Amino acid sequence: MLIISERIGYMKYFIGIPVPYSYKNKIEMLRAEARFLTTEPHITLVPPPALPDDDSFIEKVVEVCKNTKRFKVRLDNLEQFGDRILYVGVKGPELIVLYDKIYEALNLEKEKRGYTPHLTVVKQRPRRPVDLETIRKKAEKRLSPYPEYTLNSIIVYRQPKEKFMYIPYMEIPFES
Repeated sequence: MLIISERIGYMKYFIGIPVPYSYKNKIEMLRAEARFLTTEPHITLVPPPALPDDDSFIEKVVEVCKNTKRFKVRLDNLEQFGDRILYVGVKGPELIVLYDKIYEALNLEKEKRGYTPHLTVVKQRPRRPVDLETIRKKAEKRLSPYPEYTLNSIIVYRQPKEKFMYIPYMEIPFES
């Protein structure tokens, strides 16, 4: 009973980078064909385990964003993390700087393996295997050319306790 009552206010968060709408649609179409249902396409900046279960961190993130100018991000080539995850690589030195600033402001411990900005296309799940090779062939045709775009905000996503997917909670703009 105690565990249930503690979870009433349960929420998990992560911070992501938005993707252009037209490109997001291309990825969602591939995901639908693979029956891979998940959070909308995004580039993860701070994953869920790193953040608290309440939104107390947002004020500090807003401060970082107020002092961040818009910058270019380039989506770049299909890659894989082993045989589990197919993703589009992301280039942009300012993205690494933003990652560093947010982790510093929130006093978070960085991942030991380093930050690899990426946009997940599909990933293997225990009870829902995906044919990565087939999806990769389709993705090579449909996802190129890889766009470059101006990033002017980040999105905080939240996972309500009754859902398995994260939904946008707040968009935080950069300095105008």
